[in-house]
Amino acid sequence: MKAYFPTAGKPAKGEDLPPVAYLQWYIPRLREQRKHNLSFSGLQFPWELGTVEDVWKDHRKQGFDERELVSEMYGVHTDNVHLTMGATQAIGVAISAASRGGKVAVEMPSYAPVSQTARILGLETLEVRRQPTSDVWTIDRENWKKVLIDVDLLMISPQLNPVGCSYTMDDRRWLVETCKEMDVRIISDEVYSASDRNWQPFYKEGDHCISISSLTKVHGLGVIRYGWILADSKIIQDVNKAFHHMEGMMSSPTIRIVEKIKERLSEPIDLIEDYRKANLPVLQEALERLGIEWTPPAHGVFGAFRIPGVDTLEMIDTIGKEYDLLAVPGCMFDSELNEWLRVGWSIEPKMFEEAVQVLEKVIREAINIT
Repeated sequence: MKAYFPTAGKPAKGEDLPPVAYLQWYIPRLREQRKHNLSFSGLQFPWELGTVEDVWKDHRKQGFDERELVSEMYGVHTDNVHLTMGATQAIGVAISAASRGGKVAVEMPSYAPVSQTARILGLETLEVRRQPTSDVWTIDRENWKKVLIDVDLLMISPQLNPVGCSYTMDDRRWLVETCKEMDVRIISDEVYSASDRNWQPFYKEGDHCISISSLTKVHGLGVIRYGWILADSKIIQDVNKAFHHMEGMMSSPTIRIVEKIKERLSEPIDLIEDYRKANLPVLQEALERLGIEWTPPAHGVFGAFRIPGVDTLEMIDTIGKEYDLLAVPGCMFDSELNEWLRVGWSIEPKMFEEAVQVLEKVIREAINIT
């Protein structure tokens, strides 16, 4: 069977470039427009922007600093902010600026660009893996320390994809302190963090920590490609150099659109909380009827659960297609998640309830076949 999970290893060029196999699988199935879609990894927010005045004109003018929106959002100086064309670009720019040429530890499970971009940039990667318990995903500190001693950079996604769980406070403290002791810089992909109103970015943990995020997942603005990097001002200077090579300057239409809606950025977060209240009980009740134990993540727009004995990729591509259902198999994120399924609840409650009814039928049939 074809492997879809991201891979670690030696630097990769040309034919050896690792694919984002998840997208190769997902995009064709998204185009099928299956009626019951539980595959979304971000909020589907009904933005109505109307006309943006002078959207095509150069936004740069005296006294205007395009970084201020993000600096005010986090309460940091503009010298600690750099804008990027989305979080995916921020990953490559941050690695280019923060790497000192050594190996890179990459956290699994993972969305492939987070763990594979370092290989494309000519760096070797080594895996570290979070493991599930009954309610959280934790760090095996002994195994992580064996890897961290051999690297100078660590790529993490605190709100772990596909399960949505963040670190325990003890694991977070241990990780920050251990990396500081070992002189390992941390790049933290925090694209889901805004759904947690109390989130503290890793950047604030020390000069060795870098946070990246965007308006894509929580705010439903992926099409405008607006992301950012938070880091120590010295690292931001190197970020600026890397960005000038990779992009040049930020797009004026992007900046003007975000300036137009900046006072409305709390609306998507409010909607996420409404969706969680309405949709999570529906999903939990269905899983209980199936005998599947699951603790939802404390924040965010998706989660994942294990269906023992069921290959979820085969289930979605056969029974799921028959029932017009789409959800994301866990094997897209890690080699050890073949029996896991990611479900998003960032859709209107009536649509979600109908989709979960179909999901329950699909899982029940898959379990019976198994």
